[in-house]
Amino acid sequence: MDLTLEFRHKIEDNIHEIIMTIPTLKQEYPKLKNDWKFEHDLDFIYGIIIGQILGSSLTAFKMIYDREASSEEILMIGEIIESYFPLIRDEIMHV
Repeated sequence: MDLTLEFRHKIEDNIHEIIMTIPTLKQEYPKLKNDWKFEHDLDFIYGIIIGQILGSSLTAFKMIYDREASSEEILMIGEIIESYFPLIRDEIMHV
């Protein structure tokens, strides 16, 4: 099954909304660092952002299609998200 254009747009809108939370996350991460004891600040923020995007994308898939995504569909979703990795890195580095 191919992902619909509507779903692709939903993922992309969601990615942009989550990217907009990066400045707030960067303000909050000193508290997170104390609680979670991580060493690499930017990697931690990057992981949080990617996790939020993937989780919300899979939730949106289930809501739209009324079923879980197949492994092939998960890979397609991952490719869409991966295309935003450079933008996400830039936002984390420059905010």
